[in-house]
Order: sequence, then C-alpha cells, then structure tokens
Amino acid sequence: MSASADSPSGEMPWGMVATIAIALLAFALGQAVAAVLLSSWLGPAALAGPALPAHGGAVVLVVVAANVVQTVTLVLAARVKAGSAFAYLGLDVPGRRDLLVGLASLVALVVVADGVTLAAGRDLVPPVQIAVWRSAAAQGVLWLLWPALVLVAPIGEEILFRGFVFRGCARSEKSAMPTIVLTAFVFALLHVQYDWVGILLIFAVGLLFGWLRWRTGSTTLVILLHVVLNLEGMIETMVMAG
Repeated sequence: MSASADSPSGEMPWGMVATIAIALLAFALGQAVAAVLLSSWLGPAALAGPALPAHGGAVVLVVVAANVVQTVTLVLAARVKAGSAFAYLGLDVPGRRDLLVGLASLVALVVVADGVTLAAGRDLVPPVQIAVWRSAAAQGVLWLLWPALVLVAPIGEEILFRGFVFRGCARSEKSAMPTIVLTAFVFALLHVQYDWVGILLIFAVGLLFGWLRWRTGSTTLVILLHVVLNLEGMIETMVMAG
C-alpha cells in the first residue's frame, strides 16, 4: 500500500513549499527552545563548546526539548489541515507482515553495516557515543539518556521526516523517490556528531525507512524500527563503554 495524496478524511495535505516551510519552522523552534534551556543551565559559552556533544546531560536536554517542541508544532500543523493528526502523519497500527518485513530489512542492513565497519578496521561504536554514555553515567543521568535516545529521538525524527515532510512532498508515484532520497539525505546530514562513514550508514537507514513509509503508508512502522535501531545502538554502546 502506498501513501496517498489525500488523507482518509479527504483532506489534501499542505503543499510542498508550505510543508518544507512548516518543517523548517518546527525544527528551528525546537532548536531555539533547546538552546535557551541549555544556555540557562550551562551558560551561553556552552553553545559553542567543542565538548558539548559528549556532555550526557546536555544531550538529554537538547534531544527532549527540541523533539517535543518540534513534534507539537507539526501535530498542530497537521490538525489545522486535517481532522486527524494521526491520519495525516501516518500514525496507524502497522500490519504484522509489514512489521516482519521491516524488521528483517533493518536487521539485514545492520548486519551488513556492522560487517563492513569491522572489516574496515573501524570502531563498531563511534567514540562520541561512548563519550556521551560515560558522561551520562558520571552525571547520574543514564536513566534519562535511554528514553531520550531510544524513544524521544526516533518519534521526533520520524514524525518530521517520514511523517510530516513525506506526507506533503510524496504526492504521487513520481515524487515519492525524490522525497525518499532527499529526506534520507537531510536526515543523515543532521547527525553531524558522526564521521562521513557514519553519515553514509544513516543515509542508508533513511532510504530504507523512506521506502517502508511509502510501501506501507505507516509512519508508526518506521518509528518502531527506529526505536529498535537506537536500542541496538545503546546496547552496543553499553557493552563497549563498560
């Protein structure tokens, strides 16, 4: 089943320009709120600090604040355009077959990616992830880091890219593939804490998630897969950092 340009209620989605503008506004609002909170906590100098990505507490604050504000903004925009934000954003109950196909595809991608990483002699877990873990452990906020990275980040990122942006830009079979590629590209570029190899792997994940979103029409499916992916990454980090 592919995504339709019309919602189940018959409402047309926001146009492409409006979709991109609203998505940028939502992202900017989230980042601005996170920056204000972070500056209030650690001081203005923290925003430019090179060690900030490895500060466990700061990561939790930024991830939660930015994604909550961003998601609320997008849900409100969806509600303005359609009767149901859930339907507009593709937040449904995915079928069992779609879940199995999606999970099998993700597992295959992770196995290949880990195999290539090890074969190339690179660290299986990026150093920045280990640094964040150890920092969070030292600060006593590991119990917050887990839900922030395993639940909040996947929900916020997928509602933005495979939910709202996909809904407004993949309006036909012809526009679906460019939307899948472009959302995966931007999705990867936002993960600036990783090196180019890590960004390429995230791009591949974005392509898979975009294809599954188009094939099934379900954003919930890719949220669940994103949760599984981040959980696997957190478990690997825990093992390597221990």
